[in-house]
Amino acid sequence: MKRQWMIAAQVALLASLGTWLSGCGGGSTGSTTPPPPVPKIQNINSSTTPTNPVGLPIEINGSGFQAAPGKVNFTQGSISVDVVPAASAWSDTGIVAVVPAGNGTTNFTVPGTVSVTVVTTGGTSNAVTLNLIQTLTFNPSGMGWGTTTALPKAMTGLRAIGVQGSTSTSAYVVVTGGYDGTANTTTVLTNTLNSNGTLGATWTTSTNPLPFARAHHAMAEADDSNSLVAAGSRYIYVIGGQQASTDAPGGTNTVYIASVTASSGAIGTWTASPNTLPQALVGMSATVHNGYLYVAGGLTTGAIPTNAVYSAPINTDGTIGTWTTATNTLPTAAAFGEMFVFGGKIYWIDGDPNNSTAPNAQGTGNTNVYYASALRGTVGTWTLNPNLTIHNRAKGVLYPAFGQVISGEGVYSGNPGSGEFEVSTVNADGTLASWNGLTGVNVPAANVYNAGGFVSPLISPTNTPRFLLLGGQAYSLTPPGALSSKVYYNTAP
Repeated sequence: MKRQWMIAAQVALLASLGTWLSGCGGGSTGSTTPPPPVPKIQNINSSTTPTNPVGLPIEINGSGFQAAPGKVNFTQGSISVDVVPAASAWSDTGIVAVVPAGNGTTNFTVPGTVSVTVVTTGGTSNAVTLNLIQTLTFNPSGMGWGTTTALPKAMTGLRAIGVQGSTSTSAYVVVTGGYDGTANTTTVLTNTLNSNGTLGATWTTSTNPLPFARAHHAMAEADDSNSLVAAGSRYIYVIGGQQASTDAPGGTNTVYIASVTASSGAIGTWTASPNTLPQALVGMSATVHNGYLYVAGGLTTGAIPTNAVYSAPINTDGTIGTWTTATNTLPTAAAFGEMFVFGGKIYWIDGDPNNSTAPNAQGTGNTNVYYASALRGTVGTWTLNPNLTIHNRAKGVLYPAFGQVISGEGVYSGNPGSGEFEVSTVNADGTLASWNGLTGVNVPAANVYNAGGFVSPLISPTNTPRFLLLGGQAYSLTPPGALSSKVYYNTAP
């Protein structure tokens, strides 16, 4: 009887001890480590229809990626490639991975699509489609130039941009503002853009002009390939700039937004963003990259150049979010320089570091070339490129295309035409190679500054890019030079 009582007491003690351990988190059930989360991709390149060439990085945004690198899988048909990014390129919410060309034996079909997934110890993420585009090669030394449909009137300080149409073979050019020799204008012009670089026979004056006159502003474009806007949407931005031609430099802090109808090129009503620039600027540069609008440089009130760099997210309806002032400012304050983004890096080329009281005047710049990382609106530390430009250019144009970049026109030391164009290439490490000058038939012989210029979104029939140059003021040894209405484009290669 005593033995039975002892056994019953031991059973009761063990039962109560198990209950206590369970309540305190002990025991095998309570001590089990929760499984790692299954990774989830939110988007690639902060865009609705992500597009990227092979050999360049993509930004994968999401959650549950964990702290340590897993792998990114790229699949097209039977070709499956795993990429393991560096630890510095991996976080729980973001990954930067270079798109492979293939598996080493068979290359992906380009143009085409690949399915992208993230694989961790938590499992495999949802798949997101990435559009692969060609990385074209062309020889700037083989360029030839011609003219196409001229602007309705001669203008300088205008801005122009190309907008992709509703098909892969349609596009439009949009021109905003400018100085016509008497006053700054509110005019908005549109025209069709052909794949060979020519324009339609007639310019259309939009029934939706700018709310106020602008010149020496910045201009950028967002669509579903570079932002999280709805598929098929197109938006253009007119940023800062000078309102009246008699205004002192410093310009405005306004940001105007309008839609562009992809099927017709029609411009919608302009709206003023409630998120204005942190300061009034004229002669700044702007670009859109992976869902963010970047603005840098320019003249502030008092005609003083700034080294400020700003970024703002582009919302799904084309509006912009709150501006962030980068802690990593340009090493040299400058206005009327040029900026572009390639391979996850943002570049600043030349610009005028001097105080300037007349944006239409001829003022030379410097030869500085800087670059920094640009990731989700955050700008890294700027580095001085080992190869500076040949000419101290300001108020010029920039043509970045498929790893090559042409800096041209503008004002610089020397005779007009002596340094009209120079070209460089982006190296594998992100630096720019030595600059080489172009002369003769390889340049348009326009010799203008404060012109509009852009790279066409269409590929030419010879599978090469097309560059357009619009208006501007003649660079002259006896200023002021005449205003131009000419529109140039490269006819070759």
